[in-house]
Amino acid sequence: MNSRPNPEPEPPPGEGNQTQPQLRDYGPPPEPPPGEYERLYPGPAIQRQHRGTGKKNMKTSIKAAALNIKGRGNPDVRHGDNKWYHIWQLVREERLGVLIVSESHLDDNHKADIDSLFGRAIRLEFTPDETAPSARAGLAFVLNKNMVKTQGVQTTEIVPGRAMILDMENVNGEELSILGVYAPNRPSDNAAFWRRIKAYYVANPRRKRPDLFGGDTNIVEDAIDRLPAHTDNKAAVDAFDELKTYLRLVDGWRETYPTTRAYTFLQPGALGGSQSRIDRMYVKRDLFEDTFEWDIQTVGINTDHRMVTVRLTTEDAPTLGHGRWVWPAHIIRDKVLTDFIQEQGLQLQEKLEQVARDEQTGQRNPNYNAQTLWAKFKTDIGNKARERARIVVPKIAEEIAKLQNQRDTLWNDPELSEDDRKLSCVVLEEKIAKLMKQKHNDARLTAQVRNRLEGEVIGEYWSRINKPHKPRDVISRLRKPTEDPEEQAQYETNSKRMATMARDYHDNLQEDRSDTPADIREEKINQVLNRIEAKVTPEQHDTLKQRLTLEEVRYALRKSASRKAPGLDGITYE
Repeated sequence: MNSRPNPEPEPPPGEGNQTQPQLRDYGPPPEPPPGEYERLYPGPAIQRQHRGTGKKNMKTSIKAAALNIKGRGNPDVRHGDNKWYHIWQLVREERLGVLIVSESHLDDNHKADIDSLFGRAIRLEFTPDETAPSARAGLAFVLNKNMVKTQGVQTTEIVPGRAMILDMENVNGEELSILGVYAPNRPSDNAAFWRRIKAYYVANPRRKRPDLFGGDTNIVEDAIDRLPAHTDNKAAVDAFDELKTYLRLVDGWRETYPTTRAYTFLQPGALGGSQSRIDRMYVKRDLFEDTFEWDIQTVGINTDHRMVTVRLTTEDAPTLGHGRWVWPAHIIRDKVLTDFIQEQGLQLQEKLEQVARDEQTGQRNPNYNAQTLWAKFKTDIGNKARERARIVVPKIAEEIAKLQNQRDTLWNDPELSEDDRKLSCVVLEEKIAKLMKQKHNDARLTAQVRNRLEGEVIGEYWSRINKPHKPRDVISRLRKPTEDPEEQAQYETNSKRMATMARDYHDNLQEDRSDTPADIREEKINQVLNRIEAKVTPEQHDTLKQRLTLEEVRYALRKSASRKAPGLDGITYE
C-alpha cells in the first residue's frame, strides 16, 4: 500500500494561459527626456554608469533565471533522459524563484504529466507552438513554491510558443511583471517578433510594462557579445532596440560588467566553436539599483546554452543576515580536524583536572574555570572547522572552479587571437559541461537512492518531502517603540535589529511585575506548590547526588538524536 499522501490539487493544465489578468491602470509610460535613449550603434542603450551591483546583498529577494533547454528530451516525463526531472533538481539546488525556459517543446499532455509529478513543488505555466508544440519552440515559466507565492499568478500570451507575460507577487507583495521570450533565429522573423511585442504594448497602453525581461533573444546588441566578434542583422537589432527603449529596459549583466566577455551559447568545436551571449535578462531602468548577483553559469542539463541569473529585491525589503553558522557535515570525518579536536581535547582535560584540584582548596578564578575553558575549547574547534570548510571541498567542485577560472581568463585575454581564444575556450567549456553533468547526476543518484530507501517509510524524510511547499514567512518590518504615541511611526527593516527589538519586548514583559503585596504573592506560590503531589524519594535523592560516570556520558551521546538543529555554537550532534 502506498502511504504517500496525494499531491495537492493544481489548476487544470493550461488554465493560466486562458485567463486574462485584471490589469491595473498604470497609464501610458512617461516619455523619456530628449536624447536620453538615442542609440549610437553598436553601443549600449544607455550610459554604463552603475557599478558594483554584482556584489553580495542580504536583502530579501527573488532569484530569477533564464535557460534554453534545447527540447524536453525523452517524451516520457518519467524517463531518465526527460529533462524535467533535471529542471526540478536545478530549480531546487539553485533556489530559483522563477525560471524562464526556452525551447520547452511542451504540450497539454506533457504539462499534465509534469504537474502530476512535481505539482506539489512547482507551478508550471507555458505557451506552446501553434503547429508543432512537442517538436519546436515553446516557452514556459517554472515557479518554485518553496521560494515564491504562486497564488494569483496569471499569464498573458503575446506570441504563441515565443512570448508570454507572467504576473506574480514580488517580495513585498507588490505586482511583479515578467516578460519571457524565445525569439526566432531567422533575422527577418526576429525583427518582426520584436515589432509584434512592441505593438502589443502600444495597443495596451494601460498594461504594466515588464519589470523583468529574459530568455533566448537569438541576437546580440554589440560585437563584444560574439566570438568571433561581429555585429548582427541591423534590422533585427534596431527592432529590438526600439522595444527595449519603449519598455525602458537595461541589460543588467552588461551594465554590471561593461568590458567583460562571457557567452551563453557555445557551439561544439566540431561545428566551428563560435560563441555568443544571446541569452540575456533585462530589468526596468528604475529597478536596476534593486538587482544584484547578475551571473552566467553552466548547468548539468544536456543543453548547449548556459543559464543567466539575477536577484531582484525592493527598496523597502527587509535585510536578512547570513544566518547562524552550522558545523558543515562534510568535514565531520576530516582527519586534520579530528586530530586537532583530539589534541585540544586532551589539553582541555588536563586543564580541567588542574582547575578541579585548585577549586578544592577554595582557589576559584572567575576568568579561568571549567566553564570558561569549555567555552574556549568550543570556540577554537569551531574556528578550525570554519578554516577546514574553506579548504576541504569536493574534488569535482575544485576541478570545475579551476577550469572556469582558466576559461574566463582566456575569454578576456587581449593577447590571444580570436581563433586561439575560441578553440581553447571550447575545449575548456566542454570539460566544464561534462563535470557539471557528472556532479548533477551524482546528486540526482544520491537523492534517488534515499527516496528508494526512505520515501515510503513514515519518518523525518517522508514528512519533509510530503509537507506543503510554500515560501518562508518573513517579517517585513517592525514599528520602532516611541514614548510619544502621537509621534509619526518609524519602522525597522534590519532582521538583526528586529530580533533585538523582539527580545527586549519580551524581556520587559518578564520584568513587568504586578503590584501584588509580597505576603499575598508568597501565599499564592505556596498554594500552587502544595498541589504538587509527586515528591522525590530518599532513594532518588541519593541517586541524583551521585556523579555521572564516563560510560553513562558515552551512552547518552550514542543515544542522542541525529539531524537535529545545533545550538548557538553551531556544533552538530553528529
